[in-house]
Amino acid sequence: MKASLRPVRQDIAQLGIQRSRMPVRDLLWEAALSVLSHPGRSLVTVIGTILGAAAFVASLGLGSTLNQQVSAAFDARRATEVLVQPEDPELTKTWLGDAALDRLTRLNGVVAAGRRVSLGEQPMRRTIDSLAAPTGVPLIGADPAALRVMAPQLTVGRSFGDFHERDATQVIMLSDAVARQLGIHRTGVAIFVADKPYTVIGIFHDVIRRPEAMAAAIVPFSVASRLDEAAGGQPATRDVLVETAPGAAQLIGRQAPLALRPEAPAELRAVAPPDPRTLRREIEDSTTRSTLLISGVALLMGTVSIGNAATAGIAARTGEIGLRRAVGARRRHIFGQLVLETAVLGGLGGAIGALLGVLATSVVSIVNGWAPVIEIRSALVACAISTVAGLLAGLVPAARAARVPPVQALQR
Repeated sequence: MKASLRPVRQDIAQLGIQRSRMPVRDLLWEAALSVLSHPGRSLVTVIGTILGAAAFVASLGLGSTLNQQVSAAFDARRATEVLVQPEDPELTKTWLGDAALDRLTRLNGVVAAGRRVSLGEQPMRRTIDSLAAPTGVPLIGADPAALRVMAPQLTVGRSFGDFHERDATQVIMLSDAVARQLGIHRTGVAIFVADKPYTVIGIFHDVIRRPEAMAAAIVPFSVASRLDEAAGGQPATRDVLVETAPGAAQLIGRQAPLALRPEAPAELRAVAPPDPRTLRREIEDSTTRSTLLISGVALLMGTVSIGNAATAGIAARTGEIGLRRAVGARRRHIFGQLVLETAVLGGLGGAIGALLGVLATSVVSIVNGWAPVIEIRSALVACAISTVAGLLAGLVPAARAARVPPVQALQR
C-alpha cells in the first residue's frame, strides 16, 4: 500500500514545483494579453502617463528652443556692439579720418563702423518765430555707416544716405517721442534747429543699438560737425560705433584702438559688452530648471493617475485573481503579472506621450517661425521614466491583490 502511494506523492510534489515556477516569458505574455484584451480599461489607466510624458518632452523641447531664440536675439542685438571713445575729449580728430575707419572696417569680425558726434541739447522749434518757446532736444550726428549700426526702426519716411552726408544736406530724423513733443506726425515738414531749417526725412519708433537715440534727433555727421564748429561752445562728444559679428565684440574691443590710432592706442577707450556666454548660461539654466520642474510635476501626476487607475482596475478583477489563485497561481505570480501590466502600460503611455510632445514642439515652433530643437534623448528618457513610474504605481495595488485569499476573492 505504501509502495503504491509513493508515485502519487511524487506526482503531487512535482505538480507543486511546477505551479511554484512560472517563467518570466509567461508572465509577460499574460500581462500583454490582459492589456490588449481590455483596451478601454488600458486607455483609462494610461491616459495620465501619456499626458505626463507629452508634457515632459514638449516642455523640454520648447525650453531648448526658447533658449536658442533668446541667445540668438541677444547676440544679434546686444552683444555685437563696440563703442570707441577718446580718453581726452579734446583729442585731435585725425583718429576719425577715412584712413583710420578703413583700417577698422578691414578687421575680421567688423560688420560696419561709423562716426558719431553728440551735441547735447539743442533748441528746436516748429516755426521760425523767435517768440515761440524752443524745445531742448539732444542732437546726434551720424554718418550712414553709424546709422546702419544704430538701425532705427522707421515709422514713416526714410533714413539719410551717402548723398546727404557728402553734401551736408540739412535733413533730420526724429524719434517718436521728439516728434510728439514738436507736434510732427509726417515727413517733409521743416523744423528749426538753432534757427536753421531742417527737413524731417524720417520718424523712428525704435533702434537696435544705442537706446539713447530714442530721446534724440539724428542728422548727418557732416551737418552736426558744422553746427558744432559754428556754436563754438564746449567740444562735442565724438565716438566710433562698431557692429561686430556674433562672438567677436570682445576681440574687436581690444583691436579697435590700435586700428584707429596705431601711434597711440592708449588714448582711445573701447567699450565692449560683457561676454554673452555668461548671460546665455544663466538664461538657459533658469529655463531648464523651470521646464524640468513642470515636467517633473506632469510625470508625478501621470504616476498618481496610473496608480489610481490600476487600483480601480485590480479591484474590478478580484474574481479573476481568485480564480487564478484557485487553479494554482502563487502570490508572487499574481504580484508579478500585475506589476508587469502597469509597467507595460506606463511604457506604452510614455511612447505615445513622447510622440505627442515632439509633435507639439514642432507645431509651436513652426507657428512662431522658430527652429525647433528636439532631443531624442528626452523622448527616450520620458519612455524610461514612464515605464518605471508605471512599475512603481503598480506595486501597492499588486501587493494588496496578492494578499487576498482565493475563497474571499471568489465570493466577491
